[in-house]
Amino acid sequence: MITEIRHIIFSNDELKLVFQTVPLDGFDPARRITRIEVMEGPPPSVRIRSEAPGGPPSELDVEAYQLARLIVSYCRDKRIPLPKDALKTLHAQGEQLCFSIMSTLG
Repeated sequence: MITEIRHIIFSNDELKLVFQTVPLDGFDPARRITRIEVMEGPPPSVRIRSEAPGGPPSELDVEAYQLARLIVSYCRDKRIPLPKDALKTLHAQGEQLCFSIMSTLG
């Protein structure tokens, strides 16, 4: 049996694109993201700092289960292939987020 493992690393700039591309419950896309902070887990999470024109800055914590849904949707949108039956995990890698995919071939 052959096992394939892939890691997709999301920098803070790429994570901003994820949040701007895929709708997130509780986050107004009109807000400007000023900072993204990857929080180590387990499980990892992401803290988004944002501001609205004329409004106060705010923070939103995005949990791992939400991140996984957003990242899978983002990968579909960008045509990054993800096997349906693969094991998918998230972990912090410094200031970046790592999306790991493990599938069995054959």
